[in-house]
Amino acid sequence: MPSYTKIIEGILGMLFPSLCPVCGRPSDELATSPICGVCWANMSRLPANVCGVCSKPLQVEGITKCGDCYAEKPFYSTIRAYARFSGAMKEAIHLFKFSGVRRLARPLAELFKTIEIPEADLIVPVPLTKKRLTARGFNQSLLLAKAISDFTRIPLSYDTLLKVKETPHQTTLRGAERVKSLRNAFRSAVSVKGKRIAVVDDVMTTGATINECARALIKAGARSVFGIVAARTVLE
Repeated sequence: MPSYTKIIEGILGMLFPSLCPVCGRPSDELATSPICGVCWANMSRLPANVCGVCSKPLQVEGITKCGDCYAEKPFYSTIRAYARFSGAMKEAIHLFKFSGVRRLARPLAELFKTIEIPEADLIVPVPLTKKRLTARGFNQSLLLAKAISDFTRIPLSYDTLLKVKETPHQTTLRGAERVKSLRNAFRSAVSVKGKRIAVVDDVMTTGATINECARALIKAGARSVFGIVAARTVLE
């Protein structure tokens, strides 16, 4: 039987429907509200032809790795990303991250049921500093990692990786500045010798954050590190 909470949510949804921020129609899907089911289902997926390392869309068929990853091999082995950081996905992450709509963690995580995730011994979120965590009140990457852990059965560890240096918001920095600001920002609190580790974040632009997390984990003995992100910024 549905819980009283679900019944009340349903009644309130019918009486006071929220408008989808993408298309402006009343939201018809409680799980992803206020984003409607149509916009959620038609999220802008990344194309099939992406770099096998950083997930950047590739312009030439038959190529498996982008020029950046050929020029400088990252510390992570691959990044699995679901969609472009645009449209419904961008709205969902903004609601999730900045408006505190924490219930979106599960539907965002469930998108990865359609993507092959490499085998891992541990799943860890990209951490926040204590200052940033106090200001926001929660770590969106931890909520996403917990939801992914629930269906993949990969054990979750929320305190293996620590952020030990305050950094500017990455959206305010260019590529080289991101790399410089993040250097030595993370460290592993424990030995992860021989472990295959999945690092979860909400959005990636250059991959600098996950790369620095991977650097710290490899230094602590990890056998391999790969990333899982809901969205990837694609520069046209």
